[in-house]
Amino acid sequence: MSPSTRATITAAGAAAVAGSAILGTRFLALVVFGFLVLASVGWPIFLRVSRHLVSTAIILGGGTIALVAVLLGRSEPYLRYMVLAIAAIVIAALVAEIFWPSDKDHVVTSVSATAAAGTLAASGAAWIASHRTVGSEDLVVAAAAALAVAAIASVATSRGSLNGILTLTLGAATGFGTGLLFDSITWYGGLLVGLVAASAALLINELARREPRPKNLWAGIASALTPVLASGALIYVTGRLLVG
Repeated sequence: MSPSTRATITAAGAAAVAGSAILGTRFLALVVFGFLVLASVGWPIFLRVSRHLVSTAIILGGGTIALVAVLLGRSEPYLRYMVLAIAAIVIAALVAEIFWPSDKDHVVTSVSATAAAGTLAASGAAWIASHRTVGSEDLVVAAAAALAVAAIASVATSRGSLNGILTLTLGAATGFGTGLLFDSITWYGGLLVGLVAASAALLINELARREPRPKNLWAGIASALTPVLASGALIYVTGRLLVG
């Protein structure tokens, strides 16, 4: 998958988060769940796990539990409800090796890859936690919009250093603009959340650039959705700092 295609998928995913957040928490949860399904299929392939189906089941199951727990949690901070889901993912990745052993010399790789992918999947639930936190609803929209712009900017030219500057600048500018647009967000709050989203896009894009391009479609989609899901936890933390 080419970098431009990957960036387009990331931007489309971020735009879907922004649009669904405007419609409401349930719509946002449905979008994030859709991302979990797509990513859980592709991550085991992308990370070269031995038992793809087993890893997919663990990642999707843990991510879904985290999502439902945060969605149905009764009191803030909602993100605390996903802690057990992450623990269950790590334990399941270890226990699975007893019943479905990985190929020889790939045990550590399979366990660590499944646990890491499961943690990323659970991080997607943080978008829901942010949206449910009073005063942070608009931050979700601002962050997702900044992430979409940053994703496109990260492949705007053939020069990596210039793309990095554009990513941070345009992401921060988008956050600043939404901060002025929404009454619940200050300009500096929008600037900060935009910078955080742009940084996530830039860092993960740089890691992906150093790896061979995924030839498998599912692996490419999972790689492209990683910034969207991973940003959820970062935006939640930023929102807690700004909103309290």
